[in-house]
Amino acid sequence: MDKAYLKDLLNSLRAELVRFRYLCVVLFIAVSFLLLFLGITWPKKFTTSAVLFADQTTIIEPLLKGSAEMTKIDRSEQAREIIWTRGIMLAVAREVGMVDKNASQEDEEQAIRRIRTGLSVKAEGNRSYFRISYVANDPDRSFEVLNAVVNVFMEDTVRKKRAESLGAYNFIDAQVQSYKKQLEQAESRLKDFNSQNTDGTESEVSTRIAALRQQIEMLNITIEESQARYKTIQQQLGTEGQYLQAKGQVDDLRQRRQTLALQLEQLLLSYEEGYPDIISIRTQIADLDTTIAKLQSSGDVYADTQKAENPLYEELRKQLANADVELRSQKRRMESLVALQEQEFARQQRVASNQALLSELTRDYDVIRKTYDDMLQKKEAARLSMTLDIEGQGVSYRIQEPATFPLKPSGFHFIHFALIGPLLGLLLPLGLLVAYVMFDPHLRSARALQKQLPDDIQLIGVIPHYRSPLGDRLLKKDMLLMLAASAIAMGLYIAITVYWHITKG
Repeated sequence: MDKAYLKDLLNSLRAELVRFRYLCVVLFIAVSFLLLFLGITWPKKFTTSAVLFADQTTIIEPLLKGSAEMTKIDRSEQAREIIWTRGIMLAVAREVGMVDKNASQEDEEQAIRRIRTGLSVKAEGNRSYFRISYVANDPDRSFEVLNAVVNVFMEDTVRKKRAESLGAYNFIDAQVQSYKKQLEQAESRLKDFNSQNTDGTESEVSTRIAALRQQIEMLNITIEESQARYKTIQQQLGTEGQYLQAKGQVDDLRQRRQTLALQLEQLLLSYEEGYPDIISIRTQIADLDTTIAKLQSSGDVYADTQKAENPLYEELRKQLANADVELRSQKRRMESLVALQEQEFARQQRVASNQALLSELTRDYDVIRKTYDDMLQKKEAARLSMTLDIEGQGVSYRIQEPATFPLKPSGFHFIHFALIGPLLGLLLPLGLLVAYVMFDPHLRSARALQKQLPDDIQLIGVIPHYRSPLGDRLLKKDMLLMLAASAIAMGLYIAITVYWHITKG
């Protein structure tokens, strides 16, 4: 947009202003007084606000970490949800006298709507701070309603917290008593089972069976040794006579050989063939056999029929009796050990069959015991939380900035409308004229017309408006009249404004 075109627009605007001068003056005065009247009739809004703080940090909080933790949440949103409930709103309406106890439900709902319309809850910087505001036409009503909202909200919060803590404590206490009874029943079942089943454990039975098996093995070896000894004594006793006879030289040699054979058998029970004594005795027996053979071949044999007691026979008979008694005792002991082993095997089977039931009883007892201990800890935490709520040590609301009585209305005042009136009355006609000039299809600028013509068509000239002396005098007269009318109107406007501001402002 070049300067020539802009100059043409300004000239057109001035021409239209002269043309519509009466309408512009009337519109200026009408808009000014209209806004003045709007300021006079504008309802006054009195706002009362209070800042509340959700105090959730106390000096004992470090001591209670893990027992009564408090979640960090947006307290303004939580307070809004609580305050806007019907119960809180109805309690506020009754406290300020908007409704009574005998009011109908329709009256109660109307009062609640009025309170909710002017009430607002907003966060104030930190999550723990929030502002409660109430707007009303009457300052007394605004102050009373806001104080009632704050008081009812704080009382309801304290009451609900105590009721919830007490309810949680009672519930957990009932669960603790229930688990305590279950624990006593589990202990009783386990005690009865242990008193009725005295077979011991699997490890004890296994140890006992191993000990009996070892004793049986050792006793088997002893019995085998006793049987071998018994047979040897019995064989020796069979070769001996009960009475001794006087014998010749051959008989003496034979008796000596028999004694050496007995000694050889005794040594063979304990030693091997290479033992020196065994070799010596075998050599002596061989020599005796050679001597006896020579004597028998020469015929030098002597005998005597005189009888006498044989002491070796008596000794062998006593040893045989002792060996028989010892062998019988060992066999009876073996029978006892085998019977005990069978009993331990049967006991092992009973312990194995009872082990599953014992494991089940023990598992139930452990589970109930663990749950009972957890519930005791939760009960203590619930008791601490309940004590905190009673003592006011939990999350509590306190007034950070109390409500002050509103001395001045909030929002737009009368003086604002009075100041804006003349300004808007002046700008509105000018704005309408500018819009009219901009969107009017008539040609008002030679520059604009030249731009719209084709390049081969030239603009010859411009004929200006003719201004006569008579027209100028009439225009000047009209302007003076309009200025006088505007001055009178503004004087009246200022007088009304000052009067209303002094008396009603």
